[in-house]
Amino acid sequence: MTKSTQRAANSLRQANNPFTKAPIVRLQGQPVLLFTAQHESLLQALESKKVTIFSECRNGFCGGCKTRMLSGSVSYLTEPLAHLEADECLPCCCIPAEDLELDLSPEGAMVVSHPRHKTKPSTKSVASAASKAVLQQEAREE
Repeated sequence: MTKSTQRAANSLRQANNPFTKAPIVRLQGQPVLLFTAQHESLLQALESKKVTIFSECRNGFCGGCKTRMLSGSVSYLTEPLAHLEADECLPCCCIPAEDLELDLSPEGAMVVSHPRHKTKPSTKSVASAASKAVLQQEAREE
């Protein structure tokens, strides 16, 4: 077993451990997914979130999905066939070893979002809050 295969096996064991935090994958700062054991590879996980990523892996061309990593690291399930720089990965044959940020556009992807309010504040309450803020500012100026 190669070192990278061992790292991938360890990463998979950690992903199956309920006490280990699953890696967060971000695209240019925007959180897109929480990588869990249900994902076979980083490419499969990204595709499930509708991330636009070029890949020809299934057509026999290795290196098409090569992606720049802005931070984090990956573990390879199989040794990559394409030449990679230190800040690049092949999502088709790797999984995140830790939180990971990729140089891919989040545009069109199903990104993670958390609404600040369960219900949208009414225009009246926003106007009322704005009025109070103006009155408080005026009182301080006097």
